[in-house]
Amino acid sequence: MNKLALSAAVAVLALSPVLSQAAHADDNSTSTPTYGANVNPNWQDNFFVAGQLGQTQYRVDSDVLNTNHGTFQNIRFGWRWNGIIGPEIGYTYLGQPKWSDGYNQLSVKPRAATIGVNGKYNFYQNWFVTAHAGYLRSETKFAAIGAFGTDRYQTWNNGLYAGLGVGYDITHNFSLGLNYDNYRLQSGNGTSLDNIGVPHSRTNVAAYSASVEYRF
Repeated sequence: MNKLALSAAVAVLALSPVLSQAAHADDNSTSTPTYGANVNPNWQDNFFVAGQLGQTQYRVDSDVLNTNHGTFQNIRFGWRWNGIIGPEIGYTYLGQPKWSDGYNQLSVKPRAATIGVNGKYNFYQNWFVTAHAGYLRSETKFAAIGAFGTDRYQTWNNGLYAGLGVGYDITHNFSLGLNYDNYRLQSGNGTSLDNIGVPHSRTNVAAYSASVEYRF
């Protein structure tokens, strides 16, 4: 019995430096914060919600364009595998540009639901870059004012979107960023737009914005 106790004591003394080092490593791992680029083993912690606010610029080749910008608002909800890449859905408002040739006026108010993929990568400590792209379904409301009265109508069209950003992780859950996005829209379906000379094919809408993101 004494020999068994003595052997156990010797084994504990021999392993004590190893156990102390392992415990110290565990303490460091729990105290070190992890951010978006680090592997997160809990998939439930990789959901996020993000909001953007800024300005849009419509790139339309038209001589009658006189107000080609508006307020940009966007909200997105998504998930990232290992905190890096995953799916997203969103809803965006792209302002209300206006056209006029002195005789006729047209205001356009497009909005879009989006679905796509997104990515976030921390390239240096808390600094990160982001990217996203996907499909959009837009609803565009038109108000055309001419010599014969006012016409109001709306169209539904398909399109694409993509964007890049850079930002900083304030905490493990909260980030701030700056972004550039581009939305490829159908601006109409060839109805009364032809009467005032505004193109109704595809239109590029650039959006410059600041963003906040919360991960939970």
